[in-house]
Formats: sequence, structure tokens, C-alpha cells
Amino acid sequence: MTMAQVNINIQSPVWATIANFKKWKESLLMLFQATVKEVYDGHKAISVNMLLTDDADICQLNKVFRGKDAATNVLSFPQYSREDICKIDTLVAKNCIEIGDIAISYGVIVRESAKLGLDFLDRCSHLFVHGVLHLFGLGHVDDTEAKQMEAKEIKILSQFGVSNPYKCSGNKALWD
Repeated sequence: MTMAQVNINIQSPVWATIANFKKWKESLLMLFQATVKEVYDGHKAISVNMLLTDDADICQLNKVFRGKDAATNVLSFPQYSREDICKIDTLVAKNCIEIGDIAISYGVIVRESAKLGLDFLDRCSHLFVHGVLHLFGLGHVDDTEAKQMEAKEIKILSQFGVSNPYKCSGNKALWD
């Protein structure tokens, strides 16, 4: 198994008040390893940075980096282009490759979880996997690409007892 590392930055203190948060945070490494295993067949260690933030901060990030003045659930900031991510073993000399950053917003996820009838931490796990897949160049620009990405998400999440997040939405797009 490829070595993996998740660097977590808790920017908003509200995250630490969530029931079972510590256990979920500790499980992220296994979730990350399963996601990496699904999309990376190289031999180097892989790391990711994750920012746990609030609506105001993610709104600012979304405005600066995507030109959208609204809070969103997850943002991914890939270190490598889609074209280069498949060759990172040869492009990067270091033994540990940082693939990028992910930010997720507490408030947006609370509202989405309630609206969709999902467990909050299951939704966080889904968004984490979704963000990591974006860092590896997967997307949901068209229906074919979206179905491939969703299939990977469902497969990975099922290994951790997280139900198909797309069933609750009637397979409607969960992303903007």
C-alpha cells in the first residue's frame, strides 16, 4: 500500500464541537488511502492538506479562486494539472507527493445534510473523497464523466459503511 498522509487544519472551532468528530478525523487517513488506491497506481507516498472552515471563509476562497461570491461545500486546489497527475511519479523527484488542498465548510454541509437527510459526518466523508478525486483529475463536467466519478465515490464510501450519497438526491447533481 502506498503511504498516505492527511494534514488537517481546523480553521473554524465549530468543527471540534461535533459529536464523533475526533473518531471521524482519525478515520480520514484510511478513507484517503482507499481513495488513493482507487486512482493512483504509483509507488510514492501521497499527501493532501484539508482545511475545515466556515461559510465566510469558503465564500472568500470561492470568490477569489472561482469568481463565485457564494459559500460552497467543498473546494479542491490541485497541485498538478489533469495531464500531469497521471505522471507524477516521474515528474516529482520527492518520495512524498503533495497533490493539493481541499477546503470544506461546516455551515453548508450542515444545511445540505439536513436537506438531503444525510448524516453530517457521512456527508463530510463524501465531500473529502470527492475533493481528493478532483485532485487526481476526475471531474463532473459532463454526464459520462460525472457517472464515472460518482461510481468511484460510491465504491470507496461503501467500504466505510457510508450509503450511496446520490440515492438521497434522486441522482440530481449535488455540485454547482
